[in-house]
Amino acid sequence: MRPRLAPPALVLVLLLAGCGGETEQVALPPPASATPSTVAPLTVKEARGRYLSVVAAYDIARDELAEAEEAGRPWRSVRERAAAVAAADTACAEELRAVRWPTAVRAPIAALLAEHEVALRHWKLAAGAGSAAELRREIRAAAAHDGVRQAAAVRAALGLPPRRAA
Repeated sequence: MRPRLAPPALVLVLLLAGCGGETEQVALPPPASATPSTVAPLTVKEARGRYLSVVAAYDIARDELAEAEEAGRPWRSVRERAAAVAAADTACAEELRAVRWPTAVRAPIAALLAEHEVALRHWKLAAGAGSAAELRREIRAAAAHDGVRQAAAVRAALGLPPRRAA
């Protein structure tokens, strides 16, 4: 004999009634994080760490692409690395935009983001390249907008040393 299930109406009544017993009104605490308009800018010290963590994946992806090119990897492998750079560039730019930077860093960050946007178009084209020649052309075009000068300005504004060459 199969056990008989409670009718759906009874289940609904029990759920709505809270399985019997008294109900108590509980005040919810305020949201843990403030709204974006009330979030204070990072301090310079906080911004240093945040900047380094935000750009780390992008820097690694760029370094791995350079290593693949220098090692003479097949162009399709290099194309995969270019796709990784495009993804890292996209994520990096989104994170850079999401942060309330200290006033002294805002202009250099804006300049870096503008350069990222130009480079990203070429990284995406490189990621979809149909030939080695097209891949090389798009990588060169992206590299022309690598943001090295803009990143150096951000690092200087944050009091960080220049980035070491890969």
